Amino acid sequence: MRPLVALAYYPLWAAAVTVAVTALRLGRNVGRGLVALCFFLAFWVTGLILLETDGTLALAEHVLPSGIIVAAGLAHAYADVAGASRRPVAVAYAVSAAVALLGAVDPRLLYGPAARSPGPLFFPLSAVMGVAWVVVGVHLGRAALEARGLQQRRIAALFFGSVLATLGGGFVVVLRVLGLGDVVLGAPLLLLAILLVAYAVLIGELGRSRRVFAQGLAYAGLTALLSSLGLAVFFKVLPALAPGGGASLGWLVFVVFLAALPSDPLRMLVVEHLGRRLFSRPIGVRDLADEIERVEVRADQAERLAELGRLASAVAHEIRNPLGVIAAQAKLLERQGAKPETVASLRAQVDRAKRFLDDLLRYSRPRPLEVSEIDVLSTLRLAASHVRQIVGEGAPPIEVASEAGGSIFVEADRGAFLDVATALLQNAAIALDGSPEGRVRAVVARGEGGFVVVRVEDNGPGVPAEIEAMLFQPFVTGRGRDAKHPGTGLGLAVAARWLERHGGALRHERAPGGGARFEARWPGAGGAGTGGAAAASGAGTSGGSSTGEGGTTGSGAGGAGTGGATAGSGAGAGSDGDSSASSDEVGGCGCRFVGGDAPPVAMACGARARRAGQEASSAVALAKLLRRSCPDDP
Repeated sequence: MRPLVALAYYPLWAAAVTVAVTALRLGRNVGRGLVALCFFLAFWVTGLILLETDGTLALAEHVLPSGIIVAAGLAHAYADVAGASRRPVAVAYAVSAAVALLGAVDPRLLYGPAARSPGPLFFPLSAVMGVAWVVVGVHLGRAALEARGLQQRRIAALFFGSVLATLGGGFVVVLRVLGLGDVVLGAPLLLLAILLVAYAVLIGELGRSRRVFAQGLAYAGLTALLSSLGLAVFFKVLPALAPGGGASLGWLVFVVFLAALPSDPLRMLVVEHLGRRLFSRPIGVRDLADEIERVEVRADQAERLAELGRLASAVAHEIRNPLGVIAAQAKLLERQGAKPETVASLRAQVDRAKRFLDDLLRYSRPRPLEVSEIDVLSTLRLAASHVRQIVGEGAPPIEVASEAGGSIFVEADRGAFLDVATALLQNAAIALDGSPEGRVRAVVARGEGGFVVVRVEDNGPGVPAEIEAMLFQPFVTGRGRDAKHPGTGLGLAVAARWLERHGGALRHERAPGGGARFEARWPGAGGAGTGGAAAASGAGTSGGSSTGEGGTTGSGAGGAGTGGATAGSGAGAGSDGDSSASSDEVGGCGCRFVGGDAPPVAMACGARARRAGQEASSAVALAKLLRRSCPDDP
């Protein structure tokens, strides 16, 4: 074999197999088609290596036609990425199998000895394959133009990868058969094709899974580098180490075993040390062992949190049933002539108590993140529409704009993103309710490190100075229970925890022209990693004012975060989910908690249950008043 061939094609084979095996080992969302495509590319490179090796030339003549299976792998990968029909995939595999079988049985029908001249079926088959590729290429290109976001990038990578693979594979073989070129010419094109397929595989992983996958590739490269250097040195000195110059098999096995025994731990030590230098959250053996210990502690806290959740559910169930009876009796009293304003007050108290119970249930039932790619502008517009419906006629105009222009995507849980957006917009809208000069503006921009920044700004009174320092703590509020838009005091606290779970952050600052400005940093699609922060409680977050209120709409509770995040508290826990607490009051809700070994959600659950009981008591008092106003009612 020529040294140039080995230099050109050995790295291609290794890269294709490494990506495929790593995807099988660590990938979660790759799909079988992309993995198969990586293996088929490696198989095609193997055929080219055999073709350039003197001792395997005859075998290469039978194997080389099987390289057409790369086209079937491409169709399979596209079907996985785009969710297309599987019927063309089956047809592609059938055609590839037929051509491979034809070449394996009688390669002379396709080309002459050493693939240096065309056979009788070479030109007809090449024409058919060329037309088929043009059809597939046009379909892929059109699909890439019609797709959006992550799917568009993956399909585009497959399209350009297919072009390069065709030019570096089939076209180069045609040149060789016709005597117009050398197969070495295809190496750079195949390298780019493999890199594009690897890119399609990598960006298909979301959140922490992408980080683990990328680190797996890096660790494989470091291991290969150290192993190659060590093995080269070892085999160079092996004859001098083994008695008899290595002629005795027994002595050879003895020396190799004793040399390999310390070499592997040493290699792992060096690789993991380099991994800690390269990555903020490495996945070495010792690093994973430390993470397991931390997860075990958090799992114990999560179990106690689940017990409190079950207790909260039982309490809520016992309160909800009497509330249903009171609501039904209120309807009967209305029909029997009770004062409308009294019935309306009764219903308002019942509704508030129900909302408290709903928040309590969401707060105590954690759920994992379901990360996907989200169009930021369209989701913000949806949140703005929700806010206008909630606030009503007094809602100020809400402007949604982008500084970057065009669509911007983030990788996040859609329900969590909508919760945070609704909370921030509703905070601003309620602060400006009824103000003729009020305005709310939400601007999306690209930040540093691949993050996307969502900035919500208003020209209202701003956050009161006395609560600004504890703005993101639960139950911190600047409005009383009798405000026009009462909230739970959880909106900003839960929004901050949602962002922490995604690896982002929420911060507040005073707007230059007065009012409040909140900035939410989300990991951009294909950008910053996720899952490294503590988990947050996920109580409904769309509500509140600029003073930190929270309402009741939005998706469910937050939970144990992906990437080993702490089970959510949102009740005074720090950003790392620490469950310690003191005997201080929580945020101003009046609930005290002493001790540092119980889940912090206990504080929240106790306060929420107490407030729900107060609302239920108010409803009962109104019911008694109605009974006195309707003495004839049994």
